[in-house]
Amino acid sequence: MRRSIAAWAVFVSLLSAIMVYGVVAGHGARNPPRQDPDSEAPLNPALYDADAPGSDSGTTVRREAVLMGSHFVFIVEADKAQALAAIEAAAEAIRALEAHLTSWRPGSDISRINDQAGRMPVRVAPETIALLKLAKEVARRTHGAFDVTVGAVWDLWPFRDRDAAIPSQRQITERLALVGAEAIRIDERQATVYLPKQGMKVNLGAIGKGYAAELAIETMRRRGIRRAAVSAGGDLLLLGRKGSGPWRVEVEHPRWPGRTIERFAAGDVAVATSSDSRQYRLVAGRRYGHIIDPRTGWPAEGCQSVTIMTGSAALADAYATAVFVMGPKTGMAWVEAQAGVEALIVDRQGRVRRSSGWRKEAEDA
Repeated sequence: MRRSIAAWAVFVSLLSAIMVYGVVAGHGARNPPRQDPDSEAPLNPALYDADAPGSDSGTTVRREAVLMGSHFVFIVEADKAQALAAIEAAAEAIRALEAHLTSWRPGSDISRINDQAGRMPVRVAPETIALLKLAKEVARRTHGAFDVTVGAVWDLWPFRDRDAAIPSQRQITERLALVGAEAIRIDERQATVYLPKQGMKVNLGAIGKGYAAELAIETMRRRGIRRAAVSAGGDLLLLGRKGSGPWRVEVEHPRWPGRTIERFAAGDVAVATSSDSRQYRLVAGRRYGHIIDPRTGWPAEGCQSVTIMTGSAALADAYATAVFVMGPKTGMAWVEAQAGVEALIVDRQGRVRRSSGWRKEAEDA
C-alpha cells in the first residue's frame, strides 16, 4: 500500500478520461440487479480508463455480471482468450461464495445460521468461517462501530417498508440486546457457527463484496493475470497497473451526483465508499440514513460519505462503514492510528477531510 502512487503516474499521459463504470445500482446496466436488502446502496468510487474500455480489441477486456445482489465489473489487460477465461473463473468463484454468504438466499450458510439462532450450531463452509472471523476482528478493532449482527435493529427501520413508522427508543433498546459480534460462536474444529440468542441476525453486506473482490483478483492472478480491476458494487480492487499507466479512480460527491470530490491514480490497492446518499428516509425534515450505529441502534449522522483506501478490499469495505459510524472526528483519529489505511471523509456539513497520508497515496491522475 505504501508504494508511492506517484511512481505509477509517470507512465500515463491522460488526454481525456472515459468513465468505465459509474457504480450506482443499475446505472448503465440493461437489467438492474437485485440488491441485497441489508447491504449498502453502492455509490462510488468510479473507475476510469483512457484506453477505450468496453471493447475487446487490443488487450483490454471488460465484462459485467450481477453477483451477490450487486453489479460487478471486471476489467483485465491480457490476451483476450486468457482474460475471458480468467473473468469467467472469477465470476464462478463469486457465485459459489454467494451461495454461502447471501442472507436473503434460503439455504445459504448465513440464512441457516440466522434461522437456527438460539437453537443449535450450523455447519458451514470454510469461507463463511473465515469471513465471520474477520468480521469479529474488525468489530474488535473498531470498538463495535462495525458489527455484522446489527440486522436485528436494522429491521426496525423503514428502509424496506416506506409506510412504516420510525421505531421508538424502547423498541431499539430491546433489539440492541441482540447485537454484539463478540457473541458469535465459531467452532473451527467442527466447522460450525452459532448465534446464542433467538432473533440474532448476521448480515455480511458491508464486508462480503470486498471479500468477493479479493477472491476474484486471486482467482485471476492464479490464471496468470497481472493487471486487472474489479468493481464489486462500489468496492474497487486494483491489481498492478495498466500497460498505459495507473488505474484512475474518481470519488463522487454524496449530495451532488456527477460532481467529483477527488480524482487520483492508483494501483495495487482497494478503495471503498460508504454513504447515506442512496438509501435513507426523510421524516419531518430529518434525514435517517441506512447506516445504523450498532452501539445505539440509531442511524449514524456525522458523515455524508467515507472513502477508505487500504490494501484489502474486505477491510476497506468494513472500515468505510465503521468510520462512517464513528463520525468525522473520532473516525479520522482512528484512521490516523492505523497502518496502511487512508480516508477521505465528507462530514454532515459537506466539508471534505483527508487523512494525513491521503495526498501521498492519492496522487493526481
